[in-house]
Amino acid sequence: MLVAGLLAATGLAGQTGAGAAARYSVVLTETPAGGQPRLVLVEPGGAARVLTQGFFAAAEPDVSWDAKRILFAGKKTAGEPWQIYEMTLASGAVRQLTRMGTDCRQPVYQSRIFSLDIPDPWPQAAFVSGGALYTVKLDGTLRQRITFTPWEESGPAMLPDGMMVFSSKQGPRAQLMAVNLDGTDYSLFVPGESLRDPAATLDGRLVFVEGPGTLAAVDLARPLKTKRALTAPADGVFSAPSALPGGRLLVSWQADAKSPAGVYRFHPANKTKVPVYVKAGAAATQAKAVLPRPEPDGRGSVVIEDAGWSRLYCLSVFTTDQPGRIRPGQEWRLRVFTGSPANPLKIGDLRIEDDGSFHLEVPPNTPLKMELVDRAGQVVRASSWVYARPKENRGCIGCHEDPELTPENREAKAVIKKPVKLTAPAILTNGGSR
Repeated sequence: MLVAGLLAATGLAGQTGAGAAARYSVVLTETPAGGQPRLVLVEPGGAARVLTQGFFAAAEPDVSWDAKRILFAGKKTAGEPWQIYEMTLASGAVRQLTRMGTDCRQPVYQSRIFSLDIPDPWPQAAFVSGGALYTVKLDGTLRQRITFTPWEESGPAMLPDGMMVFSSKQGPRAQLMAVNLDGTDYSLFVPGESLRDPAATLDGRLVFVEGPGTLAAVDLARPLKTKRALTAPADGVFSAPSALPGGRLLVSWQADAKSPAGVYRFHPANKTKVPVYVKAGAAATQAKAVLPRPEPDGRGSVVIEDAGWSRLYCLSVFTTDQPGRIRPGQEWRLRVFTGSPANPLKIGDLRIEDDGSFHLEVPPNTPLKMELVDRAGQVVRASSWVYARPKENRGCIGCHEDPELTPENREAKAVIKKPVKLTAPAILTNGGSR
C-alpha cells in the first residue's frame, strides 16, 4: 500500500497559513514485481488510482502545459507495438496519436511550431521510434521523422527557449544533444560519457543522470561550461528527474541497484529526500507533477519536406581550439562521408578555400560525417555524424571551435560562391514521411 501520510510530508498534500504549498497530483509509472507497467495518479491527499485500466502496459507519462492532459506510451495487447496516446485527466478519455509498425516511446509535449505558410501555429508531440526522434500533431496527423543520425537517441525533453534536448548514444558514450522542433540545428548540448534523463528545471538549469545513477546539472545559459554534480555514488541510484517549484525535483531513487525504486521529493541544495510514493512489491518511476507551467517559446521552421536540398557551410576551419595544428599556409581538404560508422561511404573530397571556408549542397535527411585532411593526407579533425533537414542552411564557425567564440566579421570566400553539390545513395529509414 501507499506509505501513509507521505504526500502531506512532501507538501503535495497542501498546507494552510503563510507559505502554504499548492495542492497538486503526481502521475507516475508503477511496475508490480513480475507484472507490466501502468500509470498511477497520486492525489494530493495520498489516494492512488490506476489511470490505464484496459491497457496491457503503459509508461512514460508527460503532462501538458495546462496540466489537463497527459501523453504516454501504451500497449492495448501484449502482441502489438507500443504507441503514443493522449488522455484527458478530468474525463479519462483516451485517443491514439500514432499507428506505426514499430514501437513508439517516450512522448513529450512540444511548444508551437510556425512558418510563413502555416496560417495557425500548432502544438505537437515528440516521441522516439527506432532510435530516432519523430513529431506528430496532437490530432495524429503530420507524423515526421526529425533526426537522421546512425546513433540511438532517447529521452527528449523541452527547454524554455523551444529547443529539445535528448540523450544520444554515440558508440561507447552518451551525450546530450539539442535540436529544434522540426529537427534543424542538431548540435551538442552537454558533453559526457553516459548522460541521460534530461529535465529542465524552473530556475534555469538542466538536470540529468550521469553514469550509473548520479544527478548532475548545467546552467541553461552556458551548458558546455557549467556541469556540476548534485549527488555522489554513495547517495544511491537516481533516475528520471522532473521539475518542482522552488528548485526541488521529483526523482526515482533506490538505495542500490538491486532495491526497488520509489518516487521521492529531492532538494539538491541539502540532499534531503522525502518519500512521495513507495509501495512494497512494486517499482515507481517517471513521476511528473500535475501542475500548470509556462509553455516554452514557439519556433519557426524553414523546412519544406520536398525541397530536395540542404546546405552546410563553414566560415573558417582556422577558427579552432587547436590553432597550432590547424592554420593557414598549406592546402587543406575536406572529405565527406555518409552511411554509418561501421560502413562509411565517401561522397565528397574537395579543396578548402584559402581563408578556411567551405560551402556544400548535400542531400537532406542523410547522415553525414566530415574530416579535415592536411597536405600529407592525415585526418586532423573529424566531426560527429550530423545531417541537415530539407531547405535548411546549417553553418559553423570553424573546426571544433569554442562555441562561445564570436567569428570574425568578414565575408567567407566559399559562401559567396555556389555550393559544391554532393549526392548520396538513398539511405533506408524507418518511415516518417509527410
